[in-house]
Amino acid sequence: MRTVNSSLTFGLTLVLLLAVACSSAPDPEMVATPTSTISPTQEPIPTAVIEPAELTVEDFLAEIERGIEELRGIDTPPAVEHNFVDQDGMRARLAEELNDPETLEQIAHESTLFKLLGVIRQDADLGAIYDSLFGSQVLGLYDPEKEEFFVLGDDQSGAESLDVEAQLTYAHEYVHRLQDAKFDLEVIKELASGDDMALAISALVEGDATSVQTQYMLANYDFAQLSELLESALASQDELPESPYFLQQTLEFAYTEGAAFISIILQLGKFAAVDAVFIDPPKSTEQIIHPEKYFDKEDPIEIVIPDYAMGGGWSVQAENVFGEFFLRTWLEALGSENATAAAAGWGGDTYVVYENASSGETGLAVTIAWDTSDDSTEFFKALTGAMGTDDNYSAVGDGIPGVLESWKTPGGYMVISRWASDDVTDRIAIGIGSSVGVAQKLQSAGAHEFMTTVEITIPD
Repeated sequence: MRTVNSSLTFGLTLVLLLAVACSSAPDPEMVATPTSTISPTQEPIPTAVIEPAELTVEDFLAEIERGIEELRGIDTPPAVEHNFVDQDGMRARLAEELNDPETLEQIAHESTLFKLLGVIRQDADLGAIYDSLFGSQVLGLYDPEKEEFFVLGDDQSGAESLDVEAQLTYAHEYVHRLQDAKFDLEVIKELASGDDMALAISALVEGDATSVQTQYMLANYDFAQLSELLESALASQDELPESPYFLQQTLEFAYTEGAAFISIILQLGKFAAVDAVFIDPPKSTEQIIHPEKYFDKEDPIEIVIPDYAMGGGWSVQAENVFGEFFLRTWLEALGSENATAAAAGWGGDTYVVYENASSGETGLAVTIAWDTSDDSTEFFKALTGAMGTDDNYSAVGDGIPGVLESWKTPGGYMVISRWASDDVTDRIAIGIGSSVGVAQKLQSAGAHEFMTTVEITIPD
């Protein structure tokens, strides 16, 4: 499935093109532990093992389609076009996406953000990283805008040309065709109010497809075939290009945690319950990570950093939402051993990337709302604690430990502060800029709400 989000996508350029221009490369862990994506109460529907011998490719794909329709419980949609391509053809198809002017602009914004945060090297070429990841991992895709499949294979050599990996890839992609026919994936994508919700929707879409793909795999392939598939997947992992931890985790989230989310939904009402989630999709990655927050409708707190908060000479380059998954993964990339717990009290956030017209320098202002004072304290300590154990980071000045601190980082200088009030939930404000003074100004922009509208309490 193909989606390009017009907003800054903190690695979602890759995910929204892969998780909706789906890379279905089997993850070794996913293949080795398929029960993680199947509810104990949602047994695979037994279907006859498909024998490709003497079938045309089109007939063989039709057999896979009928099996997927039976598992997912969605009737046969109108037929769509199949485009058979080799690996070079698939790379060329994806290169069209990466070279789209809108996508190139997104990558430029992401590169600025990632370097300010220090999650990629300061000299990294993000476009080249994405190109390398795309070329090595994408095995097939469904484009809902054009209603076309791109299948890695040869329609002239008979069905035997499609190995098990290619068959399962097509099974995964066909789930997206069913989703699109029933719910209109383009419309669902447009519901996203920001990048975090966009990633949550991708997790819904990919988690559903991964669950069905896994059930189909268990029902239609024997132990020898699955062992061969696992061996191939492990070999493929060894050949993957190195990429920053943050990008790797972002790529995997929609599939792994999306499948875990769907497994909970299946226990409640099988695929009818999944259909209901498509009607009312999750609002945040927090709701994917903690499904109970989806059921309780614990929606993100909306926060605004004014465009004018940095004053004259500065303009907004990009603004969006990080979300719990992003903050957790940022802490993990910094080496925090407490990242999962520290990010779990997230209540909402916003960030703005500013650019100075005269100097060309960029800076980042962030505000994060927390459920409780303890949650804000835990995140503050996790972030500064991780930086304190990394030789690439160093504290600057004395500040007020746990309340107001300054740090030298690979992306410049960071000022982080913690605010409490009887009027609103606790906040953490972060500024990252080219100097302590600029970072302090950016931090003040992040704390704009507190500094102008509420009674301020200095946390203990």
